[in-house]
Amino acid sequence: MLNKKDDYVAQIFSVTRWLILVAIIALYFTLPSGLVFNLTLLELLYIAGVGALYSLAIQIALWKLNTYTKAKLRFVQLGVVFDFFFISALIVLTGGVGSLFMPLYLVWLMHVALVWHFKGVLLATLLAIGSYAAIAYYFEQLFINSYLLLFGAHVIFISLIGVFAYLLSSRKEASSIDHINYKEEAMKDYVSGLYNHRSFQNTLTKLVEKDKEFTLIKLNIDHFKQLNDTYGYEMGDRVLAILGSTLDFWIEPREGYTFRYNGDEFTIILFGQKRSKIEQNIERWNNYFAEHVQMIEDLSDEYVTLSYGIASLKESDDRDELLRRVDRCLHQAKASGRNRAVFDETFKQAIKS
Repeated sequence: MLNKKDDYVAQIFSVTRWLILVAIIALYFTLPSGLVFNLTLLELLYIAGVGALYSLAIQIALWKLNTYTKAKLRFVQLGVVFDFFFISALIVLTGGVGSLFMPLYLVWLMHVALVWHFKGVLLATLLAIGSYAAIAYYFEQLFINSYLLLFGAHVIFISLIGVFAYLLSSRKEASSIDHINYKEEAMKDYVSGLYNHRSFQNTLTKLVEKDKEFTLIKLNIDHFKQLNDTYGYEMGDRVLAILGSTLDFWIEPREGYTFRYNGDEFTIILFGQKRSKIEQNIERWNNYFAEHVQMIEDLSDEYVTLSYGIASLKESDDRDELLRRVDRCLHQAKASGRNRAVFDETFKQAIKS
């Protein structure tokens, strides 16, 4: 997707298209016939009309679509593809190798660096050289020394700009990945490796506002304070890390999200799960968690258990009400002896077993 800076540059390139179209028409009527263009007025109007139509479509998309959408990026990429065919056709109609408009290939490559990954830039460079060579061959200009020298110089320029665009795109890609990694790290809890409390609150708020169907699970480790007091906080952190890796291992991104809520409390947001399926999953999580805790030498004789509170979103729910119902279920699980899952009374109404 585009960011604000990329969107600004895309707007500049969009305006540049219109300036090029105006310049083409101005040159046609200003310069002597046949000096630059080998086409009739009708042919000029045809190519200018095609350029104006797709330029207008891209311009409207840039104005109307939100910056952070794939749709806007696709329109920008489509414009780059049309630009290639337009420039190639323009060079054919204006004399081939000696065309006044050959430098547009260089501008085009810089635009490619904005909207495609570095592999796309490399492919675009080869495509520009191949197209230019095909045009030169079509006009039989490769057999004329003066044109051959000009062709070679232009190919070198295209290659150099292609390399520069490739490096620019590579650096942008690396910077983008670093930014994503830093942002991702800021959203993660250091001990458990899961998303943190702030991420949970933001995610829950968005899902409730969108009225998206989901199940909220809140769980914590039974007698965790006693475990900390007996074995120390470092051992407690190891147990928290095991619970985090358990949830991360069993819950795929397409199925839901996992968070460390606070202390030894964790939350899970699941999409489209039936009660029977959730019960099966809880059994798997419990077994996996307990087995891995017992792999710690000092805890080999300990059977650490989990308690769960589970509720589904109702139409009348806001975020706070949903959290209250989940908390009630978790407290009931604790009061009933721990090591169990309690579903709220409305769960079956929202998700049938």
